[in-house]
Amino acid sequence: MASEDFSTIEPNTILNEDPFHNTQTQRLFEAIDELRSCGVSREKVELPELVIVGDQSAGKSSLLQSLTEIPFPVADRLCTRFPTRIVSRRTPGVDEITKVSIESATSHDSQAFALQETKEELAVRLEAYTKFAYSSPNFTLDEFRHVLDQAKELMGITRTANVEANSQHIGGRNFSQDVLKIEISGPNRSYFSILDVPGVFQSLTKGLTKEEKDGVTEMVASYMKPSQSVIICVASGTNDLANQAVFDMVSKHDPLLERTIGVITKCDITQHKQQILSLAQNEEKHLNHGWFVVRNRTPVEIESGISPWERHDREKSFFDSIPWTKLPESRRGTQALKQYLADLLCGRIQEMFPSILATIQGRHAQTLRELSELGHSRNTIEEKRVYLTDIAQQYHQDSSHALSGRYHGLSHDNLKLRRYIREANDAFASEMVQKGHCVPFQTVPHGPRAQRSKKATPEPPLAFPNFGGPKSEKQKSTPSGGLFGNTRNIDVGTRDPIPEMKRANFIPLVEKGRDGVTEHFQSIDATSWRNNISFEEQRLSDYVQDATKTTNNGFGGFGAASSHPSKGGFFGSAPSNPPNGGFNQYSTNNGPGAFGTASSNCAFGQKSPPRPKTNETMKRSAPDELEERGSEIYGWIRQEIRNCRGTELQGTLNPDVLPALFHRQIVKWKDIATRHFRSVAKITTSILQRTAKSNCGDVMTTGQISELIKQSNEASEEHGLHQLLQRIDQIASHHLQTQNPIFERNIHEARLARFQAALERYQARKLDLKTDSGDESGDEEDTITMNLQEVTLLFDELHMSNAHNLEHEIHDILKSYYHLALHDFIEYVTQQVVESYLNHPLGPVLFFNPTYIGSLTPDGIEKLGAEDPEAVKNRIRKQATLATLTRAKEIALRYA
Repeated sequence: MASEDFSTIEPNTILNEDPFHNTQTQRLFEAIDELRSCGVSREKVELPELVIVGDQSAGKSSLLQSLTEIPFPVADRLCTRFPTRIVSRRTPGVDEITKVSIESATSHDSQAFALQETKEELAVRLEAYTKFAYSSPNFTLDEFRHVLDQAKELMGITRTANVEANSQHIGGRNFSQDVLKIEISGPNRSYFSILDVPGVFQSLTKGLTKEEKDGVTEMVASYMKPSQSVIICVASGTNDLANQAVFDMVSKHDPLLERTIGVITKCDITQHKQQILSLAQNEEKHLNHGWFVVRNRTPVEIESGISPWERHDREKSFFDSIPWTKLPESRRGTQALKQYLADLLCGRIQEMFPSILATIQGRHAQTLRELSELGHSRNTIEEKRVYLTDIAQQYHQDSSHALSGRYHGLSHDNLKLRRYIREANDAFASEMVQKGHCVPFQTVPHGPRAQRSKKATPEPPLAFPNFGGPKSEKQKSTPSGGLFGNTRNIDVGTRDPIPEMKRANFIPLVEKGRDGVTEHFQSIDATSWRNNISFEEQRLSDYVQDATKTTNNGFGGFGAASSHPSKGGFFGSAPSNPPNGGFNQYSTNNGPGAFGTASSNCAFGQKSPPRPKTNETMKRSAPDELEERGSEIYGWIRQEIRNCRGTELQGTLNPDVLPALFHRQIVKWKDIATRHFRSVAKITTSILQRTAKSNCGDVMTTGQISELIKQSNEASEEHGLHQLLQRIDQIASHHLQTQNPIFERNIHEARLARFQAALERYQARKLDLKTDSGDESGDEEDTITMNLQEVTLLFDELHMSNAHNLEHEIHDILKSYYHLALHDFIEYVTQQVVESYLNHPLGPVLFFNPTYIGSLTPDGIEKLGAEDPEAVKNRIRKQATLATLTRAKEIALRYA
């Protein structure tokens, strides 16, 4: 075969309408080529590119030779074993020259093509790539074959390896993903760039492994996937066009067929002209860029050394004949295809260059951030100490801000420690209030008047029996005395800096009763009475709480109010020989009653009104009282009174009752508080470990710091739990004592509430009695009046029995003390235990700081600052990436 010289190229190699005719488009072309040469495509930056794909023996090499006028060996079977990129430039005034080099494509490496070589051998091979550079002004076919053989040897492809000879020997392979780059420049060249890849196999061939077949498919797909790639799909006209494997790949990677150009080869020797015409007319498989038909050089023409001009002339003559004239001239022949490809490539470069520049700048900034997160390499102890000090400083700042609630410097919401601690404390306090007790306390019953008393309007005065006080003018003119003799002022309760607020606001009233008998009443302002009544005043009724019914001759507990002053009782006169009797609750007209004998000579007039009869309306009607005493807490109280019964008098309180009840009521505190504190510790540890991770990019160092946080938390958590349990033991073992004035105030309010409820029950009972007797007269809505006989009715409501009153007293004292102790315990847990855990200098929140790093020994620094081997590798990769992107950024900005 004649040795063909491609140094002299006919003028037809110059496109009639070269899209790269101006300086701007030529600069963009050079920019893309330089960017690709610097390896930016390996850094996920897509560049516009024409990629030829097709099945084996589809005529790709012949087409590539026709497009580039490079003498590819088209007769060699399985010729294309690696990607080949051809770059053509027009250089007016400069002689024709061809350069050949190898570009490593390690980012596309597949295990199917991996060489069995060490890292040192790989380094040697890559170094050999940089030294491989062939340049010739007279690039002949024989010379080109020699260059290809040298490139194969460097890539590890055995010269003898082919489908007849298995190359599975040590160090050999059939394919490589490294790229052979051929650059042609000259005065008669056009700007053009195209990539050829190995053909796709439809089936396994002798000497070809399945791994290699799949590897070729994977490699071809890697060049088809990028959205900037224009796919030149080559189909042989001699084969069934419907069954070519490359069509399936095109449909997979370009499903909308927007980036694909169809090219049908070997049209001069096909037996399927009608099928080709139908496909070329874009009818059977519609492509956005349509189809082209070309004529390859025959083997005879190749052997004879036909010139490019002659090849072009013969191709044009062939397609100018029937039936090919049915296709537009712009779709026939290699020259029309090259013109279309050049226009398309130029347009995509111009369109995409701004976004390419933006992508490079974005990847460059991202790589800088990633390297910053990895930190500087650290080989010495001092470098490690500086590295750890920087991390500790940032960690301490972030954790301190998170603890104090200053979140402006934090990188994420899930680092807001104080927010989560407050939410946990709120949940703990709520659970303690709602579920901290074993049995619920009862609300002191209130009557309907108590509900109305919540309004802003002041309550009117309540009428009350005269306990002495200043007389009105009307009373002064009346010869009768008060209930216990002459009326006088008495101070009730202990003395106060404002004694007038402790006085009962008595107002004397004198009215004519039935039968013209003068009856004495007293009116008391309910507001001042209830607001200022003291502990002693409330206890006054306890001395007369368990009165029993006596005979008509029973002795009155407070003495008989008779006309014989010499026979005085406790507060008045009594018979010299008082009959047996106690604190009578009721009495008849013939004997001393609870407050003396109501006789014709008594101090209240000549005749007292008859005592109300006992009937159904006289019975106690306190549903709230019955419901209250039937509750579980009252069952506890009664049980504990029985358990602690000792030598105390009937109706008095054994001092062991209240402590026993209180200790039973707080048994849940330990579990709730312990669970809360453990939850706080868990939340804190989690947030601090996230803080460490956000401030340290090294996995190993982050793990070491997290372990230190965990150890510090374990010690602090143990100390906090000990502190908490010690407090619970103190509460359970110490006497019930408090100096908090709220304790007495709560009891005071409970007694007032019970007193008010009793008054209202009395008023309701009295109203029922009058209704039964037909008496329509009555008190005003907000006034309670009574005569001497009706006092027993009120007393009955105030004092049910010693046992009942004692149960109420225990309940109200226990409730008041429990609530004080509860809130005190909540405050202790949240303010003492939790805050001590969070703010301790050696606790998990604050311990890791520059001072801690300064206290570490060299061994400690070495261990904590040791770098993860993967981080070292990652830093090396990032540094290489940054170098590539920095170079790419400079190129793009220079041509922008």
